[in-house]
Amino acid sequence: MHSPGPLPTPGALVDLAREFTPRVEAFGSTPVLLDLQGLGRAWPSPRALGEALLEAARRRCPEPRVALAVSRVAALLISQGREGLTVLAPGEETAALAPLPLSLLALDPDREETLRGWGLRTLGDLAALPAAGLAERLGPDAPRLRRLARGEDDAPLVATPLPQCFACTLELEWPIDGLEPLSFILARVLEPLCARLVERGRRAVSLALELALVDGSVHRRALHPAAPSSDPRTWRTLLLLDLEVHPPRDAIQALTLRAEPTPARTVQFSLLDPAQPSPERLAETMARLHEWTSTGRGGAPVLLDTHRPGAFVMVSFAPGAFRSLGSESHAPRIALRVFRPPRPAQVSLREGMPVFVSAGGVRGAVLDLAGPWRASGDWWDVAWSREEWDVALAGGVYRIFRDRLREAWFLESELD
Repeated sequence: MHSPGPLPTPGALVDLAREFTPRVEAFGSTPVLLDLQGLGRAWPSPRALGEALLEAARRRCPEPRVALAVSRVAALLISQGREGLTVLAPGEETAALAPLPLSLLALDPDREETLRGWGLRTLGDLAALPAAGLAERLGPDAPRLRRLARGEDDAPLVATPLPQCFACTLELEWPIDGLEPLSFILARVLEPLCARLVERGRRAVSLALELALVDGSVHRRALHPAAPSSDPRTWRTLLLLDLEVHPPRDAIQALTLRAEPTPARTVQFSLLDPAQPSPERLAETMARLHEWTSTGRGGAPVLLDTHRPGAFVMVSFAPGAFRSLGSESHAPRIALRVFRPPRPAQVSLREGMPVFVSAGGVRGAVLDLAGPWRASGDWWDVAWSREEWDVALAGGVYRIFRDRLREAWFLESELD
């Protein structure tokens, strides 16, 4: 099927072809090849099928051309070289192609000039040449061109995959207000959307929700969970939890959901390792934690690139791949048990070094010490400056520091 004239939209001819069969091979906007096997029961004859195709094409584009043949290349060339409808019986391909011009083969200029110098003008002239010696005169591609001119296929039909668009829109008859009725609407939209993801072997890595409100505004939310999911119940829970924190300001008239797909990954765990939590359950747990805590207090801590102690930010929790701990060393490590907030302390000095420490629950003479370690920074914002010491008392080893800006001592942690 081919349309030499302008198309109303670039994919108009492809969309028309998909109304008849899902196996469609598109060459840009036009021409389009259709695999019509299995459609004979719906029409009494191949010509009736061709007329149905032509009539449907005339409603979409100007001057359409339709050719039916058992040969893929014959149908492709004839649809570009003949107007209207052409139906070929098996064995008629070479004769039907014979009067068509050589330009349909889209030859390079030098090759076409050579053939015209030999007096060849049509596909029939090229098809009539003897196969023997043709490659020596025209190059290794010449036998393939001769087969194309005779209507002999050099490749099977390769269906163009459908564009992957995972979106659903639902117009409501009556506006709804509140999360309880919205929960049922979300279930109706999410179940077919997630079913399409599963059919294509995909999961949604993110989900965008657009709520058209009665006042004409649009309430938009985007979810990026810790792990991709294709479970409609998980996505509904995540959406409802997010809308509890960020509710729309008016009643809802329509909603649209768009999923960003990613290939589904099957993880094979070891039989000897402990079972891992479900990624979908993890996403729900993280969403509930975000709901229960204030903004910026849920997620995973990431240290900042600074010497300021305890400086970190919270980011979305994204676990990495499971890693077995069997090969790791079990050598003992020193743990630093931090007191939050640091405990105010009274420190006696001798020659600038601590000799006695008294803080909440900790009191004693310094038996040994290490330090000092001095650090400062952020003078352009909220400046800090401190002097750290590790001190050994009778009851344990502790880290104390002096706030050099406030001239105050604090007990920060205990070394275990």
